[in-house]
Amino acid sequence: MPAKKSLLHAALLAGAALPMTASAVCNNKNYGVLLSVFVSQTETVEEGTRCENTAEKFFDLLNDASFSSIVPSYNSESIASATVNFNSLPIQFDFEDSGSALRFRIAALGVDLMFEGVDRDDSSDMLVDYLKKSGILASILKYQAENSPNSPIAGPGGIIPSAAAADFDAAMSDTLREIQGNTADSPNLSMGASWGSMDIDGKKGEVTNLPLSRAWRSTEVPGRVFTLSGSLTQVKVAGAASYHGGLGVAYRLPVSSRWSLTPSLRYAVTGSADLASVAGLYSVGVSSTYHIPLGSMDLVIGNMAGYHKTTKVSFGDYSFDPDIKTWALRNGVMLSQAVNLAGLPLAVEYSLVDTRYTGGTKFFVDNTQEIGVSVGTNRSGDLSKNFMRFGLRYLHGRDTNTVTLSGSYWF
Repeated sequence: MPAKKSLLHAALLAGAALPMTASAVCNNKNYGVLLSVFVSQTETVEEGTRCENTAEKFFDLLNDASFSSIVPSYNSESIASATVNFNSLPIQFDFEDSGSALRFRIAALGVDLMFEGVDRDDSSDMLVDYLKKSGILASILKYQAENSPNSPIAGPGGIIPSAAAADFDAAMSDTLREIQGNTADSPNLSMGASWGSMDIDGKKGEVTNLPLSRAWRSTEVPGRVFTLSGSLTQVKVAGAASYHGGLGVAYRLPVSSRWSLTPSLRYAVTGSADLASVAGLYSVGVSSTYHIPLGSMDLVIGNMAGYHKTTKVSFGDYSFDPDIKTWALRNGVMLSQAVNLAGLPLAVEYSLVDTRYTGGTKFFVDNTQEIGVSVGTNRSGDLSKNFMRFGLRYLHGRDTNTVTLSGSYWF
Protein backbone atom coordinates (compact mmCIF):
# COMPACT_ATOMS: atom_id res chain seq x y z
CA MET A 1 0.00 0.00 0.00
CA PRO A 2 2.77 2.56 0.77
CA ALA A 3 4.29 1.96 -2.67
CA LYS A 4 0.90 2.40 -4.29
CA LYS A 5 0.37 5.67 -2.41
CA SER A 6 3.76 6.95 -3.50
CA LEU A 7 2.97 6.21 -7.14
CA LEU A 8 -0.36 7.98 -6.83
CA HIS A 9 1.27 10.92 -5.06
CA ALA A 10 3.80 11.31 -7.88
CA ALA A 11 1.08 11.21 -10.53
CA LEU A 12 -1.09 13.73 -8.74
CA LEU A 13 1.83 16.05 -8.16
CA ALA A 14 2.52 15.95 -11.89
CA GLY A 15 -1.11 16.73 -12.65
CA ALA A 16 -1.35 19.49 -10.04
CA ALA A 17 1.47 21.42 -11.65
CA LEU A 18 -0.02 21.45 -15.12
CA PRO A 19 -3.14 23.69 -15.39
CA MET A 20 -1.28 26.74 -16.70
CA THR A 21 0.81 24.56 -19.02
CA ALA A 22 -2.26 22.99 -20.63
CA SER A 23 -3.70 26.40 -21.35
CA ALA A 24 -0.42 27.72 -22.74
CA VAL A 25 0.20 24.73 -25.01
CA CYS A 26 -3.31 25.00 -26.51
CA ASN A 27 -3.60 28.78 -26.53
CA ASN A 28 -4.71 28.79 -30.19
CA LYS A 29 -7.39 26.12 -29.60
CA ASN A 30 -10.54 26.05 -27.50
CA TYR A 31 -9.94 22.71 -25.75
CA GLY A 32 -6.82 20.96 -24.54
CA VAL A 33 -5.86 17.80 -22.64
CA LEU A 34 -2.50 17.45 -20.92
CA LEU A 35 -2.18 13.79 -19.87
CA SER A 36 0.33 12.68 -17.24
CA VAL A 37 0.97 8.91 -16.90
CA PHE A 38 3.03 7.26 -14.18
CA VAL A 39 5.23 4.51 -15.61
CA SER A 40 5.83 2.06 -12.78
CA GLN A 41 8.71 0.22 -14.48
CA THR A 42 10.87 3.35 -14.59
CA GLU A 43 9.09 5.29 -11.82
CA THR A 44 8.81 8.31 -14.12
CA VAL A 45 5.96 10.43 -15.39
CA GLU A 46 5.40 10.70 -19.13
CA GLU A 47 3.31 13.53 -20.57
CA GLY A 48 1.47 14.25 -23.78
CA THR A 49 -0.83 16.95 -25.05
CA ARG A 50 -3.78 17.00 -27.45
CA CYS A 51 -5.55 20.19 -28.55
CA GLU A 52 -8.96 20.37 -30.24
CA ASN A 53 -11.19 23.11 -31.64
CA THR A 54 -14.59 21.74 -30.58
CA ALA A 55 -16.25 20.20 -27.53
CA GLU A 56 -17.41 17.16 -29.52
CA LYS A 57 -13.84 16.36 -30.57
CA PHE A 58 -12.75 16.84 -26.96
CA PHE A 59 -15.41 14.37 -25.74
CA ASP A 60 -14.11 11.87 -28.31
CA LEU A 61 -10.71 11.96 -26.59
CA LEU A 62 -12.09 10.46 -23.37
CA ASN A 63 -11.32 6.80 -23.95
CA ASP A 64 -8.41 4.39 -23.57
CA ALA A 65 -7.52 4.42 -27.27
CA SER A 66 -7.18 8.22 -27.34
CA PHE A 67 -5.22 8.29 -24.07
CA SER A 68 -2.79 5.75 -25.58
CA SER A 69 -2.38 7.95 -28.65
CA ILE A 70 -1.53 10.93 -26.43
CA VAL A 71 0.89 8.99 -24.18
CA PRO A 72 1.91 5.61 -25.71
CA SER A 73 2.85 4.17 -22.30
CA TYR A 74 -0.76 4.55 -21.08
CA ASN A 75 -2.78 1.36 -20.61
CA SER A 76 -6.07 0.46 -18.94
CA GLU A 77 -4.35 -0.04 -15.57
CA SER A 78 -2.15 3.07 -15.57
CA ILE A 79 -2.24 5.65 -12.83
CA ALA A 80 -2.97 8.80 -14.81
CA SER A 81 -3.91 12.42 -14.30
CA ALA A 82 -5.27 14.81 -16.91
CA THR A 83 -5.47 18.59 -16.80
CA VAL A 84 -8.06 19.98 -19.19
CA ASN A 85 -8.55 23.46 -20.61
CA PHE A 86 -12.30 23.45 -21.41
CA ASN A 87 -12.56 26.75 -23.31
CA SER A 88 -10.84 28.64 -20.46
CA LEU A 89 -12.24 26.49 -17.60
CA PRO A 90 -9.59 24.35 -15.77
CA ILE A 91 -10.80 20.76 -15.21
CA GLN A 92 -8.97 17.82 -13.60
CA PHE A 93 -9.69 14.13 -13.95
CA ASP A 94 -7.70 11.19 -12.62
CA PHE A 95 -7.45 7.42 -12.57
CA GLU A 96 -6.03 7.26 -9.07
CA ASP A 97 -5.26 3.53 -9.11
CA SER A 98 -5.30 0.62 -11.57
CA GLY A 99 -9.10 0.30 -11.45
CA SER A 100 -11.83 1.88 -13.56
CA ALA A 101 -12.87 4.66 -11.15
CA LEU A 102 -12.54 8.14 -12.70
CA ARG A 103 -12.32 11.16 -10.42
CA PHE A 104 -13.63 14.40 -11.95
CA ARG A 105 -12.98 17.82 -10.45
CA ILE A 106 -13.78 21.44 -11.32
CA ALA A 107 -12.27 23.47 -8.49
CA ALA A 108 -13.78 26.77 -9.69
CA LEU A 109 -17.29 25.30 -9.46
CA GLY A 110 -16.80 23.14 -6.37
CA VAL A 111 -17.33 19.87 -8.29
CA ASP A 112 -15.64 16.65 -7.11
CA LEU A 113 -17.25 13.42 -8.37
CA MET A 114 -16.38 9.76 -8.98
CA PHE A 115 -17.54 7.74 -12.00
CA GLU A 116 -16.99 3.99 -11.87
CA GLY A 117 -18.12 1.80 -14.76
CA VAL A 118 -17.32 -1.77 -15.74
CA ASP A 119 -14.14 -0.46 -17.39
CA ARG A 120 -12.46 2.89 -17.99
CA ASP A 121 -14.24 3.55 -21.27
CA ASP A 122 -17.54 3.03 -19.48
CA SER A 123 -16.48 5.46 -16.74
CA SER A 124 -15.55 8.02 -19.40
CA ASP A 125 -18.94 7.56 -21.09
CA MET A 126 -20.61 8.20 -17.73
CA LEU A 127 -18.60 11.42 -17.44
CA VAL A 128 -19.61 12.62 -20.93
CA ASP A 129 -23.27 11.87 -20.16
CA TYR A 130 -22.94 13.86 -16.95
CA LEU A 131 -21.44 16.82 -18.80
CA LYS A 132 -24.16 16.82 -21.45
CA LYS A 133 -27.24 16.00 -19.39
CA SER A 134 -26.73 17.06 -15.77
CA GLY A 135 -26.92 20.80 -16.34
CA ILE A 136 -23.30 21.39 -15.29
CA LEU A 137 -22.71 23.04 -18.68
CA ALA A 138 -25.01 25.86 -17.55
CA SER A 139 -22.55 26.63 -14.75
CA ILE A 140 -19.65 26.27 -17.18
CA LEU A 141 -21.21 28.80 -19.59
CA LYS A 142 -21.68 31.25 -16.74
CA TYR A 143 -18.06 30.76 -15.67
CA GLN A 144 -16.90 31.43 -19.24
CA ALA A 145 -18.93 34.66 -19.43
CA GLU A 146 -17.27 35.80 -16.19
CA ASN A 147 -13.73 34.61 -16.92
CA SER A 148 -13.14 34.41 -20.68
CA PRO A 149 -13.52 36.67 -23.74
CA ASN A 150 -14.52 33.60 -25.79
CA SER A 151 -18.12 33.27 -24.56
CA PRO A 152 -21.02 32.63 -26.98
CA ILE A 153 -23.24 34.54 -24.54
CA ALA A 154 -21.19 37.56 -23.49
CA GLY A 155 -18.11 37.62 -25.73
CA PRO A 156 -17.58 39.57 -28.97
CA GLY A 157 -20.31 38.64 -31.44
CA GLY A 158 -22.17 36.87 -28.62
CA ILE A 159 -25.91 36.92 -28.24
CA ILE A 160 -26.09 39.69 -25.59
CA PRO A 161 -23.69 42.20 -27.25
CA SER A 162 -25.43 41.56 -30.59
CA ALA A 163 -28.91 42.20 -29.14
CA ALA A 164 -27.78 45.40 -27.42
CA ALA A 165 -26.08 46.71 -30.57
CA ALA A 166 -29.07 45.92 -32.80
CA ASP A 167 -31.56 47.88 -30.67
CA PHE A 168 -29.25 50.86 -30.18
CA ASP A 169 -28.16 51.08 -33.82
CA ALA A 170 -31.78 50.90 -35.02
CA ALA A 171 -32.78 53.80 -32.78
CA MET A 172 -29.86 55.96 -33.96
CA SER A 173 -30.42 55.19 -37.63
CA ASP A 174 -34.16 55.75 -37.47
CA THR A 175 -33.56 59.12 -35.83
CA LEU A 176 -31.51 60.36 -38.76
CA ARG A 177 -34.05 59.11 -41.27
CA GLU A 178 -36.84 60.98 -39.49
CA ILE A 179 -34.74 64.14 -39.09
CA GLN A 180 -34.02 64.19 -42.79
CA GLY A 181 -37.58 64.08 -43.97
CA ASN A 182 -38.90 60.50 -44.12
CA THR A 183 -42.59 60.13 -44.87
CA ALA A 184 -44.99 57.19 -44.96
CA ASP A 185 -43.93 56.71 -48.60
CA SER A 186 -40.24 56.34 -47.75
CA PRO A 187 -38.52 52.94 -48.08
CA ASN A 188 -39.71 50.71 -45.24
CA LEU A 189 -37.84 47.45 -45.87
CA SER A 190 -34.15 47.02 -45.18
CA MET A 191 -31.74 44.15 -45.54
CA GLY A 192 -28.04 43.99 -44.93
CA ALA A 193 -24.94 41.95 -44.31
CA SER A 194 -21.81 42.38 -42.23
CA TRP A 195 -18.58 40.48 -41.77
CA GLY A 196 -16.07 41.02 -39.00
CA SER A 197 -12.57 39.76 -38.29
CA MET A 198 -11.89 39.12 -34.60
CA ASP A 199 -8.86 38.58 -32.40
CA ILE A 200 -9.94 37.06 -29.07
CA ASP A 201 -7.05 36.57 -26.66
CA GLY A 202 -4.82 35.38 -29.49
CA LYS A 203 -7.47 33.22 -31.17
CA LYS A 204 -8.60 34.25 -34.65
CA GLY A 205 -12.29 34.44 -35.41
CA GLU A 206 -14.95 35.94 -37.62
CA VAL A 207 -18.56 37.00 -37.25
CA THR A 208 -21.16 37.15 -40.04
CA ASN A 209 -24.52 38.82 -39.56
CA LEU A 210 -27.60 39.07 -41.82
CA PRO A 211 -30.13 41.64 -40.51
CA LEU A 212 -33.61 42.36 -41.91
CA SER A 213 -36.24 44.89 -40.81
CA ARG A 214 -39.67 46.28 -41.72
CA ALA A 215 -40.91 49.70 -40.60
CA TRP A 216 -44.48 51.05 -40.38
CA ARG A 217 -44.59 54.85 -40.26
CA SER A 218 -47.47 56.81 -38.84
CA THR A 219 -49.37 59.06 -41.25
CA GLU A 220 -50.90 61.00 -38.35
CA VAL A 221 -47.92 61.63 -36.05
CA PRO A 222 -44.67 62.46 -37.90
CA GLY A 223 -41.73 60.49 -36.57
CA ARG A 224 -43.77 57.73 -34.93
CA VAL A 225 -42.47 54.41 -36.23
CA PHE A 226 -43.07 50.74 -35.38
CA THR A 227 -40.24 48.42 -36.46
CA LEU A 228 -39.99 44.63 -36.66
CA SER A 229 -36.44 43.36 -37.06
CA GLY A 230 -34.60 40.05 -37.17
CA SER A 231 -31.12 38.72 -37.72
CA LEU A 232 -29.08 35.55 -38.18
CA THR A 233 -25.49 35.45 -36.94
CA GLN A 234 -22.61 32.99 -37.18
CA VAL A 235 -19.54 33.36 -34.97
CA LYS A 236 -16.42 31.23 -35.55
CA VAL A 237 -13.47 31.26 -33.16
CA ALA A 238 -10.50 28.91 -33.57
CA GLY A 239 -12.59 26.62 -35.78
CA ALA A 240 -15.62 26.39 -33.45
CA ALA A 241 -18.88 27.82 -34.77
CA SER A 242 -21.86 29.14 -32.82
CA TYR A 243 -25.12 30.51 -34.17
CA HIS A 244 -27.77 32.86 -32.90
CA GLY A 245 -30.85 34.52 -34.29
CA GLY A 246 -33.75 36.52 -32.98
CA LEU A 247 -36.67 38.86 -33.53
CA GLY A 248 -37.23 42.29 -32.05
CA VAL A 249 -39.84 45.03 -32.03
CA ALA A 250 -39.35 48.74 -31.35
CA TYR A 251 -41.69 51.71 -31.22
CA ARG A 252 -40.28 55.19 -31.78
CA LEU A 253 -42.14 57.90 -29.85
CA PRO A 254 -41.29 61.56 -30.57
CA VAL A 255 -41.20 63.65 -27.39
CA SER A 256 -40.32 66.86 -29.24
CA SER A 257 -39.04 67.86 -32.65
CA ARG A 258 -35.52 66.90 -31.54
CA TRP A 259 -35.98 64.23 -28.88
CA SER A 260 -37.46 60.75 -29.16
CA LEU A 261 -37.74 57.63 -27.01
CA THR A 262 -37.72 54.09 -28.43
CA PRO A 263 -38.81 51.19 -26.21
CA SER A 264 -37.75 47.78 -27.56
CA LEU A 265 -38.32 44.09 -26.90
CA ARG A 266 -36.28 41.21 -28.34
CA TYR A 267 -36.05 37.42 -28.08
CA ALA A 268 -33.13 35.38 -29.41
CA VAL A 269 -31.64 31.89 -29.21
CA THR A 270 -28.07 30.64 -29.51
CA GLY A 271 -26.70 27.16 -29.92
CA SER A 272 -23.40 25.47 -30.67
CA ALA A 273 -22.44 21.82 -30.61
CA ASP A 274 -18.84 22.98 -31.12
CA LEU A 275 -18.87 24.95 -27.85
CA ALA A 276 -21.38 22.75 -25.98
CA SER A 277 -23.64 25.74 -25.47
CA VAL A 278 -27.30 26.66 -25.78
CA ALA A 279 -29.46 29.47 -24.39
CA GLY A 280 -32.46 31.59 -25.06
CA LEU A 281 -32.42 35.32 -24.36
CA TYR A 282 -35.02 37.96 -23.82
CA SER A 283 -34.20 41.66 -23.59
CA VAL A 284 -36.13 44.83 -22.92
CA GLY A 285 -34.78 48.31 -23.25
CA VAL A 286 -35.38 51.95 -24.03
CA SER A 287 -33.28 54.25 -26.20
CA SER A 288 -33.17 58.03 -26.09
CA THR A 289 -31.99 60.04 -29.10
CA TYR A 290 -31.51 63.78 -29.26
CA HIS A 291 -30.84 65.77 -32.45
CA ILE A 292 -28.61 68.85 -32.56
CA PRO A 293 -28.46 70.61 -35.96
CA LEU A 294 -24.98 71.97 -36.78
CA GLY A 295 -25.42 73.89 -40.00
CA SER A 296 -24.76 71.47 -42.84
CA MET A 297 -24.29 68.61 -40.39
CA ASP A 298 -26.50 66.75 -37.91
CA LEU A 299 -25.40 65.45 -34.51
CA VAL A 300 -27.37 62.75 -32.71
CA ILE A 301 -26.71 61.83 -29.09
CA GLY A 302 -27.93 58.37 -28.13
CA ASN A 303 -28.36 56.64 -24.77
CA MET A 304 -29.79 53.19 -24.12
CA ALA A 305 -30.45 51.01 -21.08
CA GLY A 306 -31.40 47.39 -21.72
CA TYR A 307 -31.93 44.38 -19.47
CA HIS A 308 -30.88 40.96 -20.82
CA LYS A 309 -31.57 37.56 -19.27
CA THR A 310 -31.03 34.03 -20.56
CA THR A 311 -33.78 31.40 -20.60
CA LYS A 312 -33.86 27.63 -21.00
CA VAL A 313 -33.91 26.22 -24.51
CA SER A 314 -33.02 22.86 -26.13
CA PHE A 315 -30.49 22.30 -28.91
CA GLY A 316 -29.26 18.82 -29.88
CA ASP A 317 -27.99 17.02 -26.75
CA TYR A 318 -28.17 20.17 -24.64
CA SER A 319 -31.04 21.75 -22.68
CA PHE A 320 -30.42 24.23 -19.86
CA ASP A 321 -30.45 27.86 -18.76
CA PRO A 322 -27.03 29.33 -17.88
CA ASP A 323 -28.80 31.97 -15.76
CA ILE A 324 -26.83 34.92 -17.13
CA LYS A 325 -28.31 38.39 -16.71
CA THR A 326 -27.04 41.93 -17.08
CA TRP A 327 -27.87 45.55 -17.79
CA ALA A 328 -26.33 46.90 -21.00
CA LEU A 329 -25.72 50.66 -21.05
CA ARG A 330 -24.82 52.11 -24.45
CA ASN A 331 -23.96 55.75 -24.96
CA GLY A 332 -22.82 57.26 -28.21
CA VAL A 333 -22.80 60.08 -30.72
CA MET A 334 -23.32 60.06 -34.47
CA LEU A 335 -22.38 62.92 -36.79
CA SER A 336 -23.92 63.02 -40.28
CA GLN A 337 -22.29 65.16 -42.96
CA ALA A 338 -23.75 65.77 -46.41
CA VAL A 339 -21.21 65.55 -49.24
CA ASN A 340 -21.38 65.67 -53.01
CA LEU A 341 -19.24 63.33 -55.09
CA ALA A 342 -19.29 63.91 -58.87
CA GLY A 343 -22.84 65.21 -58.63
CA LEU A 344 -24.02 62.32 -56.47
CA PRO A 345 -25.47 63.44 -53.11
CA LEU A 346 -24.06 61.32 -50.29
CA ALA A 347 -23.93 61.36 -46.52
CA VAL A 348 -20.95 60.36 -44.39
CA GLU A 349 -21.69 59.28 -40.83
CA TYR A 350 -19.14 59.10 -38.03
CA SER A 351 -19.99 57.26 -34.79
CA LEU A 352 -18.47 56.69 -31.36
CA VAL A 353 -20.13 54.27 -28.89
CA ASP A 354 -19.27 53.14 -25.38
CA THR A 355 -20.96 50.03 -23.90
CA ARG A 356 -20.98 48.94 -20.26
CA TYR A 357 -22.38 45.75 -18.72
CA THR A 358 -23.36 46.02 -15.07
CA GLY A 359 -25.57 44.35 -12.48
CA GLY A 360 -26.24 40.61 -12.34
CA THR A 361 -23.50 38.47 -13.92
CA LYS A 362 -20.09 40.11 -13.97
CA PHE A 363 -18.76 39.82 -17.53
CA PHE A 364 -15.08 39.32 -18.35
CA VAL A 365 -15.55 41.75 -21.27
CA ASP A 366 -17.58 44.22 -19.21
CA ASN A 367 -17.07 47.23 -21.47
CA THR A 368 -16.29 47.95 -25.12
CA GLN A 369 -15.57 51.02 -27.22
CA GLU A 370 -16.21 51.30 -30.92
CA ILE A 371 -15.67 53.85 -33.65
CA GLY A 372 -17.23 53.72 -37.09
CA VAL A 373 -17.61 55.52 -40.37
CA SER A 374 -20.12 54.85 -43.14
CA VAL A 375 -21.09 56.38 -46.45
CA GLY A 376 -24.29 56.09 -48.45
CA THR A 377 -27.00 57.78 -50.44
CA ASN A 378 -27.88 61.16 -48.96
CA ARG A 379 -31.00 60.60 -46.89
CA SER A 380 -31.92 64.27 -47.19
CA GLY A 381 -32.37 63.80 -50.94
CA ASP A 382 -35.34 62.11 -52.61
CA LEU A 383 -36.35 59.67 -49.89
CA SER A 384 -39.05 58.08 -52.02
CA LYS A 385 -36.24 56.24 -53.75
CA ASN A 386 -34.16 53.30 -52.57
CA PHE A 387 -30.89 54.02 -50.81
CA MET A 388 -27.89 52.10 -49.50
CA ARG A 389 -25.05 52.47 -47.02
CA PHE A 390 -21.62 50.88 -46.47
CA GLY A 391 -19.59 51.10 -43.29
CA LEU A 392 -16.44 50.18 -41.39
CA ARG A 393 -16.37 49.74 -37.60
CA TYR A 394 -13.64 48.96 -35.07
CA LEU A 395 -14.50 47.55 -31.61
CA HIS A 396 -12.11 47.09 -28.70
CA GLY A 397 -12.68 45.30 -25.39
CA ARG A 398 -10.67 43.38 -22.84
CA ASP A 399 -8.44 40.93 -24.78
CA THR A 400 -10.61 41.45 -27.89
CA ASN A 401 -10.53 43.45 -31.12
CA THR A 402 -13.00 43.31 -34.01
CA VAL A 403 -13.02 45.07 -37.40
CA THR A 404 -16.37 44.88 -39.22
CA LEU A 405 -17.46 45.70 -42.77
CA SER A 406 -21.17 46.20 -43.38
CA GLY A 407 -23.66 47.08 -46.08
CA SER A 408 -27.39 47.87 -45.95
CA TYR A 409 -30.09 48.51 -48.54
CA TRP A 410 -33.46 50.22 -48.00
CA PHE A 411 -36.30 49.78 -50.45
